[in-house]
Amino acid sequence: MKAVIIGTCGHIDLALSVRDRLPELEFVGVAPGSANEDTREFFVEQMEPSLIPFYESYPAMLDREKPDIAVIAPFFHLQSRIACDCMERGIHVFVEKPMAATLEELDRIRRVHARSGVSLCPMLPYRYHPEFRAAFRAVEDGLIGEPLLITALKSYKLGKRHPVYTRRITYGGTIPWVAVHAIDWIHCITKGKITEISAGHTTTGNRGHGELESSAFVSFRLSNSGSAVLSADYFRPAAAATHGEESLRAAGEKGVVEVIGGEAVLTTADSPLEKLPREEPRAIFAEFVRSISSGEKLRITAAEAFEVCELALKSREAADTRTPVRFRQPDSGRKEDS
Repeated sequence: MKAVIIGTCGHIDLALSVRDRLPELEFVGVAPGSANEDTREFFVEQMEPSLIPFYESYPAMLDREKPDIAVIAPFFHLQSRIACDCMERGIHVFVEKPMAATLEELDRIRRVHARSGVSLCPMLPYRYHPEFRAAFRAVEDGLIGEPLLITALKSYKLGKRHPVYTRRITYGGTIPWVAVHAIDWIHCITKGKITEISAGHTTTGNRGHGELESSAFVSFRLSNSGSAVLSADYFRPAAAATHGEESLRAAGEKGVVEVIGGEAVLTTADSPLEKLPREEPRAIFAEFVRSISSGEKLRITAAEAFEVCELALKSREAADTRTPVRFRQPDSGRKEDS
């Protein structure tokens, strides 16, 4: 199989970090996602030594190389358009989140994917992180009972961000960019049984980054009468040991499971705190490549990916309008595609 990279603004390391473990895959080209996106520094450092060609235009690259897979990470507002361009050519897409910056874009990418027959995977890797997988499995196995209260945190250092972050039209918002990971955790635990969204965000404290929201919260009402609450912020101190901090807690009538400090721990009425066993690490991009060959489902299907994106966009809407937003119940008969 052949793969190309379109844009270098997002987490393309999810693909490049495992390329040596994928002998069946060859990277054959790199191109910017738009004329004003500078990818040359990245190309010279990361790709040129491998003799991979650089293209000024991604359509020209697609025409010439005819790849099987596109790794898509341009400026955030261009992701859905480029993903649709690729899928309409029959190319499988590994696309940065959020895959769409508006509900109208999301509707289009859903429709194009449905008729394209190709696979789509978002850069939402946490279902493959061993500690999160252990926590999700504990919930699936009924170890905490019905999950009735879920709390989640995503926090990053702000630093000095590229100008693309300073305008909503190009950035999309902190909820779709940062909080979407925690939304995915909650969606995974609840199987998408979310009925109502409340949210808020602020640009205060963003240290001159224009329209970038420095912090946000989202609250979900669940169909089982429970709740889920998440927070996302850029307030992690510069002196902190790591760039990001994340945690997850799911509580039910039988116990509590938490992900904190890179470990999953469980406490129940019958047992004290215990670390949950971890599986061997698995890379989402490697699993995506293999799923194309084998037909095996990913841990996040395209249908789930679309719903997580929709939740993020409607959470942003709830924050913008300061008004709760109803969310449809998942269709139990909906086909889970890949």
